[in-house]
Amino acid sequence: MQKTLHILILFFLIFLNSIADAKENKDLMKASYYYNHFAYAEAIPFYEKVAGEMNDPVIFSQLADCYSVTNNLQKSAEAYAKAVALPGCSSVVVMRYAQLLMQLNRYDEAAKQLNEYLKTNKTDHRAANMLAGCTSAPGSMSVIPPGVTTLLPFNSDGSEFAPTLWKGKLVFASDTAIDLKKKTDLWTGRSYYNIYSIDCDNKGNCGNELNKLTETRKMNTAYHDGPCTFSGDGKLMYYTRSRSKDNFLSKKSISNKDSVVLLEIMIASNYDTATRKFKTITPFEYNSEEYSVAHPAASPNGKLLAFSSTKPKGQGGSDLYICRNVRGNWAKPVSAGNNINTEGEEVFPYWADDSTLFFSSDGHEGLGGLDIYKCTWHDNTGTFSQPENIGIPINSSYDDISLALFADGRSTYFSSSRPSARGSDNIYFYKKEKIYLQLNVIDSITRQPVPEATLSITATNDTHDATADIRGHFFKQLYPENRYTINISKAGYNGQQISFSASPLKEPDTIVRTVSLYIPPPPPPPVVKKSDTLTPVPLSFTTLVGVPEVNKIYEIGHFYFAYDKSDLNDTAKIVLDSLADYLSTQPNMRIQIRAHTDCRGGDAYNLKLSDARALSVMNYLKKKGIAERRLSSVGLGMREPKVPCPICEKCTEEQYYLNRVLEFKVLEL
Repeated sequence: MQKTLHILILFFLIFLNSIADAKENKDLMKASYYYNHFAYAEAIPFYEKVAGEMNDPVIFSQLADCYSVTNNLQKSAEAYAKAVALPGCSSVVVMRYAQLLMQLNRYDEAAKQLNEYLKTNKTDHRAANMLAGCTSAPGSMSVIPPGVTTLLPFNSDGSEFAPTLWKGKLVFASDTAIDLKKKTDLWTGRSYYNIYSIDCDNKGNCGNELNKLTETRKMNTAYHDGPCTFSGDGKLMYYTRSRSKDNFLSKKSISNKDSVVLLEIMIASNYDTATRKFKTITPFEYNSEEYSVAHPAASPNGKLLAFSSTKPKGQGGSDLYICRNVRGNWAKPVSAGNNINTEGEEVFPYWADDSTLFFSSDGHEGLGGLDIYKCTWHDNTGTFSQPENIGIPINSSYDDISLALFADGRSTYFSSSRPSARGSDNIYFYKKEKIYLQLNVIDSITRQPVPEATLSITATNDTHDATADIRGHFFKQLYPENRYTINISKAGYNGQQISFSASPLKEPDTIVRTVSLYIPPPPPPPVVKKSDTLTPVPLSFTTLVGVPEVNKIYEIGHFYFAYDKSDLNDTAKIVLDSLADYLSTQPNMRIQIRAHTDCRGGDAYNLKLSDARALSVMNYLKKKGIAERRLSSVGLGMREPKVPCPICEKCTEEQYYLNRVLEFKVLEL
């Protein structure tokens, strides 16, 4: 919604009634002055001073507007909530509050406000569409997205939006000032918009250095320039700017009689590559001094021009209009029709081809804020088909605007105000690509399928339980760019866990994993204490460890050294044989042998003893055929006790025993 209030407030602004006692309160006078002059950032501290004291719905609603324009949506929602709870609050404020709640994914609360709004605005189709969106949006947003979106690195903490493609570059509007003497927009405290370019390819790879699109002075004015689009042959640039007097390089942007700053369309031509200048800039013949005309888009064949305008007697807000090219001239614009235009905002049209139009709207059923819709132009009737919401992940509950679609239809640049690592509006790259998982569960000994294993799946956007089929197979589509962890279990078998990232892949697009489940041996009998020697029956290495991971430390069986000994008994050799067998099947695996002592004896003695223990294990594995380059050893003495025992003399024999553990660390797989 902040994009609607921020960009589109240039098109229109509804002034609320003056507050009766404004003359008696200096803070309120300042707040009202700044608000009525679009200086929303400046107005906030004064509204904050008086809001709690006066408890007026107009004050709270105007404070909420200021928060929204300056992108503080949580505070905006809090202020709107206070406004609508007070007697006499305008239904317009209720609608704005509902729009904001949808952006914040608070659909149930938004529906409540919309139902309240419709009590007094029964014929408002936009509100009815928004109410339908509150019901459908949660389900639409829960589906697995059919592709990957990437936040591009050149975005700033300001606003970058409305991307388009021209001469191998990405061109867009931004309030990031680059060696320009741009004045500050008091709405946000940022610079006014200008047109920039950056090198980008069709895979979303972009540079980091922004450049002014052109050195033409008449396009680098002190006020808003942009966004822009280009003709199909790239020879003409259509762009939006703040309306100015004829000598606009020396005069500021001007407003109409109602003090609303208007927008107009300019057409640049005769681009000189050497000087990076458009030699000719002319105004669009259907600009007006009474209403805004903006966001032009020419069809590739040059026969149609779409734009957005606040022209009176439209559906409401900003509507889309269409001009036909008749013998080289644009005919009088006509409304794009009731299928397209609503009581809300229709902005940022984009022609993907000569008949497919994309545009942004907050008046159709959607996810919240401005969503992007797709429709088809029927030239014989001069009408458009019913718009289709293009869905996630391009659309979100926030403002999503303006595509720069590649010819294959599988990738595009677009802009959105969704939360990200950068502030305000940002430009993203989307690639249509689905990622799948093929999981095969087998028995580690027989290598036969383990039927109907239980799967516990955990990911950022995808957490649920599932079951493999009778052949031990499991197949599913994955959420892109999610880190997955899957626990696999089956009665009678030990559990296993796998982890992987669902990152974009080249063909094939399926991640294949085979998981072996082990049937564990019977549990060992209880440990029998005999003097300083405790002799457990060891478990196999593979049973205890399963699938090892790099940098993790594992105990080697249930093997512990005898007191003051470093030699290997028969029990130890059985466990080490299992480890050697496993290492022989993993030729790239390198490990570090780690030996410990209990706390009895001095530090130097225990380090020497643990070194001897680790070395004896390493030598045994070498005799079993494991190459020395794959093995290393370290003695840790009593520095890392496995069982805490602060007072050594008071430790039990079992604590002594458990601290004489033998471990290994995986160095490489």
